[in-house]
Amino acid sequence: MGARHDDTTGLVTAPSAALLDAVVDRVGRPDFRKFEAQLRSSGFCEKPVLLAGRIEVCDGGDTRHAVWSTDGEPDQVLRKACGNRREAVCKPCSERYRGDAWQLIAAGLRGGKGIPESVAGHPTLFVSLTAPSFGVVHSQRRTTKGEPGRCRPRRGNECCPHGVPLGCSKRHEPDDPCLGEPLCRECFDYRGAVLWNNVMSELWRRTMIYLPRELAAILGWTQKRLHEEVRVSYIKVAEYQARGLVHVHALIRLDRRMPAYRADEVHAPGRRFTADLLEEALRAAADNVSAPTPEQLGGPPARWGEQLDVQRLDGNAEERGRRASYLAKYSTKGTEQAGGLPYRVRRDGLDRLPVRDHVRDLVAQAFDLADEDTEGTRRLGACAHMFGYRGHCLSKSRRWSTTFKALREAREQHVREQLGKHGADAAQRALAEIEPEDRVGTFAFVGRGHLTSADAYLAAQAAASARERREAGREARYDHHNRGGRTRWQQTPHEVMVA
Repeated sequence: MGARHDDTTGLVTAPSAALLDAVVDRVGRPDFRKFEAQLRSSGFCEKPVLLAGRIEVCDGGDTRHAVWSTDGEPDQVLRKACGNRREAVCKPCSERYRGDAWQLIAAGLRGGKGIPESVAGHPTLFVSLTAPSFGVVHSQRRTTKGEPGRCRPRRGNECCPHGVPLGCSKRHEPDDPCLGEPLCRECFDYRGAVLWNNVMSELWRRTMIYLPRELAAILGWTQKRLHEEVRVSYIKVAEYQARGLVHVHALIRLDRRMPAYRADEVHAPGRRFTADLLEEALRAAADNVSAPTPEQLGGPPARWGEQLDVQRLDGNAEERGRRASYLAKYSTKGTEQAGGLPYRVRRDGLDRLPVRDHVRDLVAQAFDLADEDTEGTRRLGACAHMFGYRGHCLSKSRRWSTTFKALREAREQHVREQLGKHGADAAQRALAEIEPEDRVGTFAFVGRGHLTSADAYLAAQAAASARERREAGREARYDHHNRGGRTRWQQTPHEVMVA
């Protein structure tokens, strides 16, 4: 079977006559209900992975018999979600990832998913760490009254060594394309910026090493004694600024150190461990920590920028839910916030990239540094589209809360139970009742993306409807809470779909 690839993935608001005819033809097919079920099971993915194959079950011996095959499915394929977390690539899949990220973050803030609700009383900080300056860029400023201010007001006509004025009197709007753009590209330290992005993950790792040391120094304890008393847990999200530098939003929590055989338990630390103490130690760690750049690339050690925002969280569950939503939102973002691209690029195609010059210079610098990286350990070429950053968007310490794997396994188990109890298709019910270890799937990759524009249109419409239902559910629950109907606020879980 030859699958035709179609890149039409957006929601079509004004379909053409030809598209409407194709939609009517698809809806009129006898297997449309199965097609709808596949769209739903793939989460209405914009670019589903198309597979062909079968599922077999062992009969207790060495023989197997097929219990399901794609031969009886629409277009003889199985549609699986691409699973991409980036909103710019696939919005439905990114919404599922954001929902999982919210559950993971919120559990460590206010309990749930195996974490006790008493965790809301632990000393917790919301921290934002930024990169240092590598050159003057256009920015959006606010006056003391909260009104839009001028970008970089200057009384004189001071210019840089290249003759470019160092001032900008414009009041930039949030969508102004020049935000983050250097006033002078020749003055901007592109090499330093890409190197900083590349070693930022190591800088964060060292910060978490320095933090307990600073706590011990403030208390006048040895590090061994502190290690026996308290444990630092965290979760962080990396976000791209408009200038192309990565900065970190993190939640940092103090827990009591438990014996090895009770390491999974989460308890509050001693009374001497307060949010004030944690903030003091964090500020000291951020000031003192540094990370060396690779020897073959040279450059000064990487340090945090001067902007450090630290906010203490109280036990308010609603506020903690908002903080979780804030971090989960950025877990689905990428370089598109800085005008970049969500896919890898090649050096010979730099001139053809649909990006601004500042982004092109960052990507080009990453490739230049890759040539200098004789050991090839920094992956600068592979991460050029990420401006040299090689870390993950979201990372956490082991004891913060649950894991993505546990959340996905729980969803899979829930879906199996629902299919077994309420599934309309007898074959699907029978398949759901078979234990995963007793079945063997054999599949081959057929293609990627919807086969026709009509399929893409139907998937986009269904995704929009599901999104509206979720938003309506959240609003209804929030209104119910405001009327005093709930003891604590809780975000509506994202819609469970067949994995």
